[in-house]
This record gives sequence, C-alpha cells and structure tokens, in this order.
Amino acid sequence: MFWKFRKMFEKGKEKEIVDLIRDHITLIRDACEIFSNCLKENDKVSVSEVCEIEKIGDSVRREIVLKLYEGAFLPGIRGNLYRLAETLDEVLDTIEDATIMFMMIPKLDEDVMSECIRIAEINLKMAEELLQTFEALRTEEDLKDRTIRIRIMEEEVDSIKRDIFKKLMKKDVRNFWEGMAIYNFIKHLTNVSDLIEDAGDIIQILNVSLR
Repeated sequence: MFWKFRKMFEKGKEKEIVDLIRDHITLIRDACEIFSNCLKENDKVSVSEVCEIEKIGDSVRREIVLKLYEGAFLPGIRGNLYRLAETLDEVLDTIEDATIMFMMIPKLDEDVMSECIRIAEINLKMAEELLQTFEALRTEEDLKDRTIRIRIMEEEVDSIKRDIFKKLMKKDVRNFWEGMAIYNFIKHLTNVSDLIEDAGDIIQILNVSLR
C-alpha cells in the first residue's frame, strides 16, 4: 500500500497535488519568516507582503480542491488531503489576521513585544518542521517524532501566551478598542501554532493510514 502511494507522488494529478501542498506549506513558512522579521524591526510596511502571500495561498488551495474533486487519489486518502488543504489555508488566513492587527496596534511595550517575537520565531520553526514532515511522507520514516516536536513547540507558545496576558493585565490602555486590537493581535499570533499542529496531525494520520 505504501509503495503504491509513493508511486502516486510521482505522476499525474496526484503529483500535481503533492507539489501544490508543498507550495502551500512553503508559503506558510515564507509568511512566518516575513512576519517574524517585521516584528523584530517593528516594520509595519513590509509586513503587507504577508497579505500578498495569503492571496497566492487562496489560489493554491482552490487548485488542490479542484484536482481532488476531479478524482485524484483514492477516496479514503482524498478526505484527509482536503482537510489538510483547508487547514493550511486557515494558517495563512490567521497569519494575515495577525498582520492586520499588527498594523493597527500602537507600539507595544518592550517586554510584551519580545514575547511576541519569540512566538513568531517558534511559528517559523513549526512551519519549517511541517514542511519537512510533509516531505517525509515520500519515505518510510515514522513521523511520530516529527509531530511530537511540533506539539512541543505549540505547548511552548501556549506558555508564552499565558505570560503575555499576565503582563498585559498590569498595563494601561487608552480605550476599549486599543485593548481589543492588542488582544486580537495576540490571539491570532498564537493561533498560528495551533493550526500548524493540526496540520501536522493530519499528515501523521495520512502516514499511519498508508502503513
């Protein structure tokens, strides 16, 4: 079964879908990298590049879904590939949401911003690990250790998020809407890791189903 699936990676619509999913994850990695660098430099101009990447990601998702509906892959595999494409799309949407909030909020205090940068850097590492995990589907590697690494990084983000909210509770904001914008920025920034973990779990399910 695994050998037959591996051969699918190498021809026709199946290969096209695999290439598109790889492109989709690469876009996520690129968006995470741009966003992380912009946070470090407090650059609210270049961060708009993330929105452009999200538009490209929408096109990639549509192509994946179309080819799946055209009959690529066996039905049992097709459903999980569709879920993976939708989850990857959610990751890019969430990075874009964080970007929009970042452009709106005032400059954060250094102690809070440093924690946000840490999260952005972890999101980038998770995206890189996710890409390697997907590439490993071509091999007979057990992906359990890779998905565990993704899960550990997600738990680290959760811990940092709690610390951020503790710090924010002690700070003053000028009005309700400023506080809401800061909250939404943190929420979207941290949700990226949750969704990357979900994508990793789907890849692991694909891997187990092919054994």
